[in-house]
Amino acid sequence: MSSEDYPYPLFSEDGKLICQLCGKPFLVISPKHLVSNHNIRYSEYKLRFPDAPLSTSEFAASSRYGRVKNIFDDEEVIVEDEIGKEFEGMEDPEIHEELEIDIEKLSKTIRKFKDPMQERKAKIIDHLRTFFSNVQQDYMVKLIDGGGFLKSEFITDFADSVLKIDIEFPDVFWHNEGIVDLGRDRKMKDYGWKVIRVSGNSPSNEKISKCISEQL
Repeated sequence: MSSEDYPYPLFSEDGKLICQLCGKPFLVISPKHLVSNHNIRYSEYKLRFPDAPLSTSEFAASSRYGRVKNIFDDEEVIVEDEIGKEFEGMEDPEIHEELEIDIEKLSKTIRKFKDPMQERKAKIIDHLRTFFSNVQQDYMVKLIDGGGFLKSEFITDFADSVLKIDIEFPDVFWHNEGIVDLGRDRKMKDYGWKVIRVSGNSPSNEKISKCISEQL
């Protein structure tokens, strides 16, 4: 299909792009506009109108943008390099909203990987896997009696549900606050669970290994 066969001109008189589905002008044809207004994916629009441009040179030149995956498709869209910077000179509110959504998601991803607690948990669980192949983080233990009724449930720091091993770090994670609940441990033991506790707010791998060996 050539550009002459399209339902609308490719550009408006002021140089903006024309959406070939609705005839409205934009600085960029965004995935949000296509999904929200036309129920069509970004990749489908490109296949249907291969000669139709998706971004104006004005849009690319007026801002400093990099490329990231957009949240609607596997296609890449242009977004700002500096997370959290104000979008100056953005005339199209849909573009502004679209970019904010992508940047918010990217910011959360970056913060997640920089979270010291997540990094600490990741290091601990990697070491625990040398002892317990089925260990899981934040595993919910549900104690069911012989009649099938739920008696108690506890969230663990780490647990191997196959071996019924619960590994607790009472001084490391905020939800423990250094408290040892002996009643909880007794209930777990009654249902066949073994509770191992590792003290210290930053135990080394050697200390973790020692506690496991001594308490198993």
